[in-house]
Amino acid sequence: MEIILFLVAAVVIMLAVFAGLSAQSPLFVFVVVAAMLSGLVSPAWHLIYGVVYDAELYYLIGDSIPLIAFLGGWIMVFPTLLIFATLRRSFVHIGKLGMWGLISVVVIFFWVFESVGVAWQIWSYDNEITALGFPTSLFLALLHTLCAVILLRVMFEYWRIPTLATLPIVPILFGLQAFCYAVIGAPFYAMEMLTGTSVLTSFGLVCTMLVIGWGLHTTIESLLSIQSNTSVTAGLYVADIAVLEELARQKND
Repeated sequence: MEIILFLVAAVVIMLAVFAGLSAQSPLFVFVVVAAMLSGLVSPAWHLIYGVVYDAELYYLIGDSIPLIAFLGGWIMVFPTLLIFATLRRSFVHIGKLGMWGLISVVVIFFWVFESVGVAWQIWSYDNEITALGFPTSLFLALLHTLCAVILLRVMFEYWRIPTLATLPIVPILFGLQAFCYAVIGAPFYAMEMLTGTSVLTSFGLVCTMLVIGWGLHTTIESLLSIQSNTSVTAGLYVADIAVLEELARQKND
């Protein structure tokens, strides 16, 4: 497993380098590297959600950080990179329905990813079905999707700017994971761990789901705003959002 992931990770990094050279931006490489590094922290999020790794995996540090968490870290940003690479030249052709369609595909991608991990016995859940009969794999897929969509919005913000100015994308990705898994998911896992009461756990799950929905809606609206402003620039992307807003105001006037 580790050897296969190593080879695939090497291919992904090479593709990121190729995409970066083609787009004349280091953003692709920075995001992939940051995702792999952030994979070393992922066992902390898995712990609070009751995800247990297979004991036979190769571990980097003690019995807490498996090597696959690092080698497979790029999977968390793969949909984002794919969508960004596709939309950066034809963003003006995607509307609200198209955006929600893309989000649905990302949710399915992560749900399949979580399900395959369980099927291959790479990891398991303390509870495969959580409160209200909601699958844990789908819940985690929604959290992954929220993180991926926000990252997509951030990547458009950092598009076509100097290399040094792109470097903050690395800590931003760490911050996004902490925000999505530790903050957004807090109502659910706090109720589950601290009370263990099914009613309160269900309430926490509903609260988290509402926040996830709100986060996806807000991010999509922001992306649609960029899409609208991009049409003003005739397809030339502008990194400074203030410039985009000014162009939009001029168009409305």
